[in-house]
Amino acid sequence: MSSHLSTQDLPPTRTLSERAYRLLRDDILAGRLEPGSKLKLQTLQKRYGLGISPIREALMMLSNERLAANEGQRGFSVAEVSAEDLADIVKARRHIEGILLKEAIENGDDEWGAAIAAAYYKLARTPLPSNTSDDEAIERFERAHRNFHLAMLSGARSPWLLRIDEQLVAHSERYRRIRLLHVEGVQSASAYETREEDNVVVEHERLMQAVLDKNLPAALALLDQHIGDTGRLVADYLGYDGNDAPALERKAPERKPRSSRARMAASAA
Repeated sequence: MSSHLSTQDLPPTRTLSERAYRLLRDDILAGRLEPGSKLKLQTLQKRYGLGISPIREALMMLSNERLAANEGQRGFSVAEVSAEDLADIVKARRHIEGILLKEAIENGDDEWGAAIAAAYYKLARTPLPSNTSDDEAIERFERAHRNFHLAMLSGARSPWLLRIDEQLVAHSERYRRIRLLHVEGVQSASAYETREEDNVVVEHERLMQAVLDKNLPAALALLDQHIGDTGRLVADYLGYDGNDAPALERKAPERKPRSSRARMAASAA
């Protein structure tokens, strides 16, 4: 696994601070910078080939997003993860995305529907990563998955709720990817299972169809289940026992070990 993305891998930026922000944010979301680890300016300067000032500004921006912790005189560190934090993220996403999806279905036009269909087409044709160390394949899949959900909610009329949800989705992605990096024995895709419950394409197709049919009850139920299932799977990794965080409901039942593709499919929300 590569230690980080190079500056050439990123879209053009207006300032060095934006470049530092994107590099740091990508590494935090991907789990390459571990929760709780110190973010030392000199170390980051060598890692990214950027100056101290843009890195410091980037860390301030990330602390505002709660992806980094500003510890005053002790410097910065990567934000910690916990079952309680995950439960709060899942609960917030369920509420906010329910509101946004209702607005989107009520206000969405033909152009909105076409954007959803195009995003689904891309997602369905983006292979699930066959190995958890393949950063490029994981990023391609995450981007296609993220774009599908963005397209689905894009018909909503609340810019503030959309901005808040964007941050919640980023934090959810961080939890998912940290879990994938630490699942024992996940390397080969040779035993990939194709049961419907593990098939990310089928799950998103059902959600898309309900949304395009403007079947609000079905769409809301499918989206709520989609978000909640991911929360429970990641909570397993965190050691959550299902008793302290009602937003995650119950712990998922024990299952036989699955391949990395099946785990990624089940994790995608």
